[in-house]
Order: sequence, then C-alpha cells, then structure tokens
Amino acid sequence: MTRPPAIPPCIAIPPGTGPAAVRRPVVAGGFTLLELVVVLVLLAALGAIALPRLTEGGFRSAAFAEQVAAALRYGQRLAVASGCEIQVEVSTAGGGAYAVRRRAGGSDTACGPAPQPFTVPIPSPTGGNFAASVSGGVQVSQGLTVVFNAQGLPVGGGGTAIVSGRSIVVDGETGLVR
Repeated sequence: MTRPPAIPPCIAIPPGTGPAAVRRPVVAGGFTLLELVVVLVLLAALGAIALPRLTEGGFRSAAFAEQVAAALRYGQRLAVASGCEIQVEVSTAGGGAYAVRRRAGGSDTACGPAPQPFTVPIPSPTGGNFAASVSGGVQVSQGLTVVFNAQGLPVGGGGTAIVSGRSIVVDGETGLVR
C-alpha cells in the first residue's frame, strides 16, 4: 500500500485576515482640526466686520443721513417746481437737525421778496413740516445751509454735512446731492 503524499505543514493565518475576509475602507467621521480652525477664523472675521454695522445706532445714523440727503434733494426739486428760492439747513445745534424753508412774505403760489429771511417751513408730503431732529446717539458734526435757486442750483456754492461720520455732499456747480 502506498502512502498518500505528505501534506505540507499549514501556516497559521490569523482569523479575519484570510482571502474570505472582506476588508471595508475606514471612513473618518468628523472634521479635521484644520477645517475647524479655518471656520472659526472666518466666523471671527465676519463677526468683527458685520456686528458693528448691525447695531441699532448704526441703523439710526444711516437713516438720519438718508433723511438729510432726501431733504436736500426735496428742497432742490421744490425750488425748480415752484420757481422760488428754497433753503435747506442742516444744523449742529442740539445734536443736529434739518429743516426746509422758503422766504417770508410769500405764499404757496408766490415767492417771498429777496431781502426776506427764510422762516416759513415747508410742509412735508406726509404731514407736518419737512424738518426733523436727531435721536438715539446720532450726531451732526458739520452743518450746512444751502439755498437752491429756481434752476435747482445752489446759490453761493454747495458744501458738505457730516452725520455720524457719513458725508452728504452738495455739488457747488450742479447741486447734485450725494
């Protein structure tokens, strides 16, 4: 009788590592430290830029600056429409105010004579007078008085009013308000 050939000795294979074992890729769960640091830096920069602009005082000062610019534009357009000189005064008194006026001695249909002062308030289209005072920490640091003639040009040149750091410029040649 013949003996079957000898079986070579087996090499020990650790369990779970043989060809039958299926290897699954390892998936990292979460973010790397670099990604987290970049996000934190971006949030800090955004906060440093955006938060000061979102404060209530910032809104109030921007709104009052826009009101002053609107008053200047309205005075200019009213001068052209009525054919009369119209004065727009931006004052620093009491923190700041603006008012739109026409000359005394006139009426709604006639201009007041040139030597008369600008004392008659212009009514606002929304009611009351076209005038307002600052509130809530808004400050007019540089006032301006402009008289617009019947062509809408500033008599004696334009100027600049500064409301809480925002410049409102009236061009001396054209009367453009920006």
